[in-house]
Amino acid sequence: MTKFLLFISLLFISCTIQAQINTTWDLRRCVEYAMSNNITVKTADITAQLSEINLNQSKLQQLPSLNYNLNHGISFGRSLNRSTNTFQDANIMYENQSIQTSVTIYNWNSQRNTIAANKYTLAADKQAVEKAKNDIGLNVARQYLLALLSLEQTRVNALQLQQSKAQFQNTRKLVDAGSLPELNAAELETQVARDSAVYVQSTVQYELDKLALKSLLNISAEESFVIETPPVATIPVENILEITPAAVFAIAMQTQPQVKGNILRVMAADKNYLAAKARLYPTISAFGQMNTAFNQTFTETYFNGYSESTIGYSKNGTSTIPVFTQVPNFASRDRTFGSIWNGYGTSLKNQLGKVIGIGINVPIFNGGQAKANLKRAQLDKDRWELLNSRDTLLLKQDVYTAYEQALGSYQTFMARMKQVQTAERSFELASRRYEIGVMQTIEWLTNQNNLTRSKIDMLVAQFDYVFKMKVLEFFKGQGIKL
Repeated sequence: MTKFLLFISLLFISCTIQAQINTTWDLRRCVEYAMSNNITVKTADITAQLSEINLNQSKLQQLPSLNYNLNHGISFGRSLNRSTNTFQDANIMYENQSIQTSVTIYNWNSQRNTIAANKYTLAADKQAVEKAKNDIGLNVARQYLLALLSLEQTRVNALQLQQSKAQFQNTRKLVDAGSLPELNAAELETQVARDSAVYVQSTVQYELDKLALKSLLNISAEESFVIETPPVATIPVENILEITPAAVFAIAMQTQPQVKGNILRVMAADKNYLAAKARLYPTISAFGQMNTAFNQTFTETYFNGYSESTIGYSKNGTSTIPVFTQVPNFASRDRTFGSIWNGYGTSLKNQLGKVIGIGINVPIFNGGQAKANLKRAQLDKDRWELLNSRDTLLLKQDVYTAYEQALGSYQTFMARMKQVQTAERSFELASRRYEIGVMQTIEWLTNQNNLTRSKIDMLVAQFDYVFKMKVLEFFKGQGIKL
């Protein structure tokens, strides 16, 4: 029984640990999950799939077309006998079959340029998917760091609350013993209440930041979600003093999907222009066709014996003798369903016709459609060239802005570190003076609050610096990592 209980306990502990592992999210898992489940990324991927369909279809258009037609019907009253090509008063069952094929021989490379344009468009749409992934990855990283910052602030506030409680309990004992006035205990009790409220607020903010992160990941709000909390000091970042914005921009021009996508779209627009221009010229194609037909009436005429018919008279003396001849009789009757199909194969074989030839399609006037399409293609090409120039300028501005922000964050972080060191020294001296009774409680509380505020300011500056450096790493094509 003891072994069984031990086994159950170990199994429960193992399941608990595994559940914690499964519900713990580090930045890499968050980013990968967002890239796979974010709606914006999925939408961009669908656009790329549609472009791939267009590319495959344009390739298949180079192959000969092949179509088969079958018309089977019944005509009533005065109908056309498609076997004899004459009209007759009869109900007729008819069938026409045909097969056609055609292939473009030369169209001034219109099809090839269309295929090339679709290839570039597909490649550009794939870069758009990568851009969507990068954007969501950057947003997830930012929200992840905000959650870490909230958690660190919660820990700092919890430590201050613990210190305030301990100081209040110690002061309460001294006040009860008559060593200190009641005012000291009242001031510390107020500080404990204030610190408790700040701690609760920071805890709520941490939960709100986690909810915002869940929203980016498309995770339901009620699901268990625990983020991994690496110390901010262990997050690797490059030395901002060893980076230049010009070098980052040069790398970004080679790695950023937006830049690659814009270049590909300009190339696609150029090929679409050439394809539209080729449609102004004649197209040469070859074609072939085979057709046959079958006709059958619903009634048939059959031989119904002979009958005698007087065709004249003969004189035999004074007698007149009639002269008779046999006349064949024909009658009609409804065909059976099976007999309707008599001669089906023979009819299809006998009426088989074949056509083969070469065609030339010369665009003379079509409402200005070809020229209008050419102008649209030219304007589309100009538009993408302008967008490419605009995005290049924006990228350069973003890189230089990110660099200046990272440099400013680094300098702010250094200043906050010195501020914390000074506040710690000041609080240490204040605590010594307070313990020997030469400093009032309100002054000691001011020093404590200054230290806490300095630590929180340093954390904010440190997280801000880390994120700004991650943005620079993003522009350098290094991805998002902690």
